[in-house]
Amino acid sequence: MRKILTMALCLTAVGTMSAQKDAVDQAAKLSGKIDKIADARALISQAASNPETANEARTYYVAGKVEFDAFDEGFKKRAINPDDPAVNILDMGNELVNGYNYFLKALPLDSVPNEKGQVKPKHSKDMISRINGHHNDYFNFGGEMFNSKHYYPEAYNAFMIYGDIPSQPWADKAVKAVPDSMVALAYHYAGIGAYSGNALKEALGAFEKARKAGITDPQNYVYEIACWQNLALRDSTLEDTAKKEIEGIARAGYDNFGITNPLFLNNLVNALLQQDRKDDAVALIGSQIDKTPDMAFLYGLRGYVNDRRGDDAASLADYRKAASFDNADIETLKNAAKKIYTSGTMIWNNIEGNQPEKRQDVKVNYFEAAKSIAERAQALDPSDSDVNYILENINYALETYF
Repeated sequence: MRKILTMALCLTAVGTMSAQKDAVDQAAKLSGKIDKIADARALISQAASNPETANEARTYYVAGKVEFDAFDEGFKKRAINPDDPAVNILDMGNELVNGYNYFLKALPLDSVPNEKGQVKPKHSKDMISRINGHHNDYFNFGGEMFNSKHYYPEAYNAFMIYGDIPSQPWADKAVKAVPDSMVALAYHYAGIGAYSGNALKEALGAFEKARKAGITDPQNYVYEIACWQNLALRDSTLEDTAKKEIEGIARAGYDNFGITNPLFLNNLVNALLQQDRKDDAVALIGSQIDKTPDMAFLYGLRGYVNDRRGDDAASLADYRKAASFDNADIETLKNAAKKIYTSGTMIWNNIEGNQPEKRQDVKVNYFEAAKSIAERAQALDPSDSDVNYILENINYALETYF
């Protein structure tokens, strides 16, 4: 009786395994039929969830083949008729990504040693050939997904795969020969896709890969800094890490692009101030002023640092210098007006008795000077409430004291 029962159990197990292998076989027969891809996926899902076939290379090989064959069929139809109703661009992009992910799962399983310790891959050659052959499609369809506003995860996934393939050990010569600039660009676009989809951690990883691949677009560094800033705002436990990372990114951005984007120097200076390295910050700005002495914002930035050093005279001189340039931006003008006005107010409050010469000096060289600078800022943006508030205070002082 026990023998009969044991045999029955064995036959049941064999029957279950056979059923799951049949499901994979049925899926393979449906491969390439766009209208049957849902059925093929259901069969694969059934096999992948069963312990008997969940770890078999063929399960995921067929799964990937189903996706790639559907993409290839859609590609052919689209080449004949771009408006073919049977072709869906979003579906094609997803098929590329799904095919890649299934093949990545199948490859290591296809190289598992057999009972004799031998490694005899059955499907690896075909899988590797298919991935390499579709390499450019990942970039192209990443662009299609992005232009269709499918930023994340669709465009992100496609661009990331394009960037990752050349570094794979099985990438062919043509793929390995893809310029680093293209790899970096793909990662950059992947980052923008994830950032647009509010997936900050994924965006951060993509931007970092783009930077390390040698991206030449300074905006990549700007986005990477923005990711850390936003992550720190969402999670206070990341603040220290964010500060350290932002300093490194800002330094790299400044080293590579100089002051073409002031954000890099500003963030680098801010990082030094957070470490109480005020003298280093002044020295850094001073070295840049030596190279580009006609940039107003540099003097404003040094004035800001000198303020925090407690060197009021140096700060005031820097802000006056900053405001003397015709190319001074609104923030520089605004901060200069604030500094000159508040310095004049302090001097005024410390004048004892009737000292007309000192009071006249405050009027002309502080209040009126600050007003002139603030009016320049207002001309750049009449709606700036901060500028308008400064002007209100200056006008009040002039009308009240004189």
